[in-house]
Amino acid sequence: IQSMVAPLTKSHFMSGLQCHKQLWLEVNEPHRATALTPVQQRIIDQGEEVGEFARRQFPEGQLIKGSGIVAIQATQNAIAAGASCLFEAAFSFDGLFVRCDILRKIASGSWELIEVKSSSKVKDEHHWDIAIQKYVLTRAGLSVDATRLMHVNTKTCFFPNLSNLFEIVDITAEVDRLLPEISNKLRQFEEILAENLEPTLAIGKHCNNPNPCPFTTDCWKDIPDVSIFTIPRLDWKKKETLISQGILAIADLASDFSLTANQRAYVDGVLSDSPYIDTDAIAASLAELTYPIHFFDFEAQNPAIPRFDGLKPYEQFPFQYSCHVLHDDGSIEHREFLHTDRSDPRPALLAALAIDIASTGSVIVYHQSFEATLLRRLAQNFPEHAEHLEAIASRLWDLEDIFKQHYKHPAFRGSTSIKNVLPTLVPTLSYKALAVQRGDHAQTVWEEMINCADQAKKEQAIADLKDYCHLDTLAMVEIYQALLKLTDF
Repeated sequence: IQSMVAPLTKSHFMSGLQCHKQLWLEVNEPHRATALTPVQQRIIDQGEEVGEFARRQFPEGQLIKGSGIVAIQATQNAIAAGASCLFEAAFSFDGLFVRCDILRKIASGSWELIEVKSSSKVKDEHHWDIAIQKYVLTRAGLSVDATRLMHVNTKTCFFPNLSNLFEIVDITAEVDRLLPEISNKLRQFEEILAENLEPTLAIGKHCNNPNPCPFTTDCWKDIPDVSIFTIPRLDWKKKETLISQGILAIADLASDFSLTANQRAYVDGVLSDSPYIDTDAIAASLAELTYPIHFFDFEAQNPAIPRFDGLKPYEQFPFQYSCHVLHDDGSIEHREFLHTDRSDPRPALLAALAIDIASTGSVIVYHQSFEATLLRRLAQNFPEHAEHLEAIASRLWDLEDIFKQHYKHPAFRGSTSIKNVLPTLVPTLSYKALAVQRGDHAQTVWEEMINCADQAKKEQAIADLKDYCHLDTLAMVEIYQALLKLTDF
């Protein structure tokens, strides 16, 4: 009842929906794709963990193994033998090969198709994902009545009770509305793939929406470092208008192009190559600080499947911090914490925090909402520490606000990220030499470290994590001191 195994997979089809060029490159020149980063691989691994956990909800399920025609034949054999629930069932029809997360027989004798996603809600692209599967299954001769999406429940699920980790949403109506379009899409994709030359397509929002494209580096290689994409909060409709006109460099932007006051200030600063610095406002902000001044930064993890008491799916919990303390005599000391095993890091972290942050003095952070949220959530989960944690939260002072309001420089590339600010104010410091350079990478390295059996590798990961978090707070110290010199405060 099925055609030969197709050259196109569901993943190819989804890429074609996002970008015709992406589809063509995936099929014809996959070697041009950028290799997955450790962070991207972690996201994939986490999705697989969620999928495996979802299967546990269907103990009668049978996993279809193998690939291609072997998996298709195994699926047919299982159905013929009376299987009532299949994982990774394989089908092919009309030049398209699909595998189904969960395929379950229902009371009517028909089947329901359940797609598992690690997201916290139904997204538009999920309708297409399941519609492709239903298109293949029904035309391959299987009766499919219902299509459902099984996604992570971030509202009412709390560890240790994971019985409601998932919500299952019926999206049959939305899926059925897309079915008539799939055949035409397939013909369109076949025509694109039949061409010897890759499609010419302008860059745009589709390069990262709904998913990051592995060929973005290739397509964006000629974009200037300072471009329309560095203009703060410029919406995509305006970007696409400029792209269609061939305007990418800020120097080519019309003087009357509609921009907000903040965007115009950035563009004018780039064109004049001059920063905007309000030294009086910066001095007034710095005057709010009191000694001892703590420069503080958390690193946190947020797994899809929670594993410690009171946590919801994707809820952040801290596993590390760094704290530089500046005293009124000018002396600086560094304090730090890093949890290094698979147990809950929060109790030990809180015990260390009670010692490392004094009951008085300002606490400088960068992007205050992150630390404030973590501190207040810790206070809720560990009421015995609530007074100290709430006191810390009430003394937070956001260094990023200086660069949002009073200090803007063309070299920041339209961003207030500390990694953009640091090279300009403190050129002697850099993240580039570090093994870990971003917070999401720190999450990945920490996860690998706590599960690592090789002691030498574990120790190296510990050192790399400490180096990264240490630089986050040292960078704040150095930026603060650069601002003091700038304002003669």
